[in-house]
Amino acid sequence: MPHTILGSYTGPWFEVTTEEQAALLSSARAVRYLEPFMGRTLGIAEAAREAGVSTEGMMYRVRQFIGVGLLHQVGARARRGRSVTLYCAPAAIRIPFHLTPFDDLKAQLAYQGQVFEELRVRASARALRDGECQARLLYRSDESGTVNSETELADPSFRDRRIGGDFVGTLWLPENVARHLHQQFNDLISTLNQYSQPQENTRPYLLVSVLLGLDPEEDAKWLGPPG
Repeated sequence: MPHTILGSYTGPWFEVTTEEQAALLSSARAVRYLEPFMGRTLGIAEAAREAGVSTEGMMYRVRQFIGVGLLHQVGARARRGRSVTLYCAPAAIRIPFHLTPFDDLKAQLAYQGQVFEELRVRASARALRDGECQARLLYRSDESGTVNSETELADPSFRDRRIGGDFVGTLWLPENVARHLHQQFNDLISTLNQYSQPQENTRPYLLVSVLLGLDPEEDAKWLGPPG
C-alpha cells in the first residue's frame, strides 16, 4: 500500500496499466473532470457543477474515462422524466512513472508546475499593478550585509494592507535551521489541508511551499539573491 503524505487512505488502490490511462491522469485539466467521481457515485450534471465546468465538456470527458477504464457506469437514479445515469471512479489511483508521457522526472515536474507558475506570475503582476510598482531594487543591506532584490512600491504600507506576498530565492542554511523549516512546512500543510475546497466566505489563494537542497556546484549558475 502506498504511503501518503497529505492525507490518509486505507482502501484499495487502482493500478494504472496503460499509457492511455497515464496520459489522461498526467493532465491537470483531465484530472479536474475526474476528481468529482473519485470514490463517489455521481451523475454528469452533478459532477460538472462540482468541477465548475460545462455539462457538455463533462460528457466528453466521461466518454474518455470510460474508454480507458478509469470510470464505470454503476447504475441510475430515478427522477421525474428520465433517470440519471450514475458513474464512479476509483477513490485512489497509482500511476507508474514509466507509463507517463514524460521523458524523465524533470520533464514531468516542469509540465505539472506550469499551471501554478502561471497563477503565481498572474497574481504577482496584478498585485504589483495595484501597488503601483515603480522600479526593481538591488542593494546590500546595512544590517545584514546581504544583497537583496525587491520591488519598489509607491506606498510601502501596501504590503501590510494586502494579504499575500511572493518570495523566491536561495538561502544558505545550517542543517538544524533547514530541519526546523521542514517541520514548519509540514505543520502548515497539515493545518491548511482542510481548506483545499471552496467554502462559504472564502476566496482562492496560491500557496507554494518549496524547501529543496541544492548542489553548490551543479546548481551554481542559478544561485542568486532572493526577492
